[in-house]
Amino acid sequence: MKFSNLKFYTFTADFKTPVRTVKTEMIERKVLVVSLDVDGSTFFAESNAFETDWYHYETIESVHESVQRLFDKIQSAAWEDYATLGAVLAPYRSMPHAMALFDYIGWQSLNRRGPVTVPLGFTLHPGQEVVPQNRVKLKWSDDIVARVKEVREQYPAIRIAVDANGSLTAQDIPLLEDCMEYGVDYFEEPFSDFKLYSENRHLPLAIDESASSIDNIIKYYGAGVKTVIAKYARLGGGYPLLAIKEAIPDLRIIAGGMYEYGLSKYFTAALAGECGTIPDVTPRGTYFEEDYASYDEKIVDGKLTMTFPEVDISRLQELN
Repeated sequence: MKFSNLKFYTFTADFKTPVRTVKTEMIERKVLVVSLDVDGSTFFAESNAFETDWYHYETIESVHESVQRLFDKIQSAAWEDYATLGAVLAPYRSMPHAMALFDYIGWQSLNRRGPVTVPLGFTLHPGQEVVPQNRVKLKWSDDIVARVKEVREQYPAIRIAVDANGSLTAQDIPLLEDCMEYGVDYFEEPFSDFKLYSENRHLPLAIDESASSIDNIIKYYGAGVKTVIAKYARLGGGYPLLAIKEAIPDLRIIAGGMYEYGLSKYFTAALAGECGTIPDVTPRGTYFEEDYASYDEKIVDGKLTMTFPEVDISRLQELN
């Protein structure tokens, strides 16, 4: 098998409700989409990079450039299975989002792409009206303890995660401890200072932005972090993520979403099925009214089942 016929597209849709975090505010989501042929069949993949580097050093513009460079280097390389493709891509870890696009397209060419079923996990943003199930994630705010308490009282059995996007310091640790009174499952990326993780092993700490490579995940695991929010795009695709799972069996790996459209959401869900955890996958229409791919979706007993999304190329804007 070989890659050929690389093409680039973009797609943009408005958020139904603007997304606000401690690092940014977004009113729309633009993504880069690529298509590649594998032995005569065409496949698509969605980049999870943002327009600016607020979340990760790779941006839509830089991924566009690195995908072209990577294609130029590997288009003559042949691979016959997922492990071989992983070896072909491994030397290019400095451009993980580009790696991930080739990884996902290679995975599609090798797998049946049938329906996937995963438990729903919700991230609550101000202004949203949703009924969460299984797990709810709250973004950090000045009144976080009161919000955690409110969710616990309203949903006694639900798992609660708190995401701080690396914004906290040692002065905030008492607030984290107060939240624990209401049974928080994990605190996602609370600190930007690595030593605060090793100094606070009594708290259920998780990493997200810091889970930027296998080496970094191992480093934080040594500091006592046993939960990782793994974004497949940031790790170079599904193959490196599954390698982490095999190498560290007691590490809880949660497949993280990136305000993604259906095509990327499907792969996040498929990886979540491999990891056996509650992913950042939400029902269609939670963030956007529009999508560039169509798929069937149903929700039964807190679990979402979706078919493989079929791309409508007429909804994409091709780049020269």
